[in-house]
Amino acid sequence: MTFRMKPIAALVAAALMAGTTAGAEDFKMLTGWGANHSGTANMAYGYIDIVKEMSGGEIIITPSGPEVVPAGQQLQPVAAGVFDLIYTHGLYHTGDTGIGAALDAVKGDVDFRRDSGIWDWVDQHYQDTQGLKILAIPTATTGFRFYLHDPMDPEKKLKGMKIRALPSYNKIVESLGATPVVVQFGELYSAAEKGVIDGMVWTTVGAVGYKFHEVAPYIAEPAFGTVSYLIMMNLDKWNGLDADTQKLLLDAGYQIEKDSVEIFERLREEEDAQMFAEGAQTTSIGMTAEEANRLFTERALEVAVEMSGKTGEEFRDLVLSTSGM
Repeated sequence: MTFRMKPIAALVAAALMAGTTAGAEDFKMLTGWGANHSGTANMAYGYIDIVKEMSGGEIIITPSGPEVVPAGQQLQPVAAGVFDLIYTHGLYHTGDTGIGAALDAVKGDVDFRRDSGIWDWVDQHYQDTQGLKILAIPTATTGFRFYLHDPMDPEKKLKGMKIRALPSYNKIVESLGATPVVVQFGELYSAAEKGVIDGMVWTTVGAVGYKFHEVAPYIAEPAFGTVSYLIMMNLDKWNGLDADTQKLLLDAGYQIEKDSVEIFERLREEEDAQMFAEGAQTTSIGMTAEEANRLFTERALEVAVEMSGKTGEEFRDLVLSTSGM
């Protein structure tokens, strides 16, 4: 990603015009999605609530979503200090590093990620390359799945179809005979409605908030992978905090990681029930969960290597050596 000073200056001006006075314990967070996304509501806002509770109301985090800064452009203003925190996913900044996206290849066990050294490795990588300190890697073990306009034909599969996909999903999409295409997030509903795409790969939890099941009503199983979100802080801001505040922010991060696993399993049941009640149906991609996970893992780790070179190779080797697939 090319850093552009003009947009940063505009963001600074906008923040000043808003009339907010930020103190040492009043932070501004950018979120990749709005409140109607389950991840934002339960992970980003959940983290905000935990921090507020742990600090007795002394630390306030104010969120702003993609209506302020588009999701794919949020990393740079946080690294520049215009905002203090970010809640995002690695697929939104593969132009800067492929490591965050490749985290989806790592199994979602919270303590495994920390005990294996993977969490610390990724934290150091973002500090060294992006000027960001990781506070939490909350993960939805419910993963990703296909949302299709029509049920999949077991013989033709998805041959000739166009499926909205990001780099980590391409191998699964192509293995089914479809062509992965890029469609901006804000255009997904209309693209599916108008037949520009025949379906999409999206998180298993979170589709209902955008009503994707109205235009892609066939929910394909099995789901695959994990969805590893990132909550990070501007490194200079982090280094300026006292040790107690740093510990509190990290403790809150560990708590939201633990909470997220159970929350998203429950949300999957609730959101599936809502979509099926509104007319969605089940179809299959004709793979076992093991086959789908293997293809997804291979591709996610390839993204790390393609986008981050030798650093990506180091991460791939770490994941494989610790059996984090």
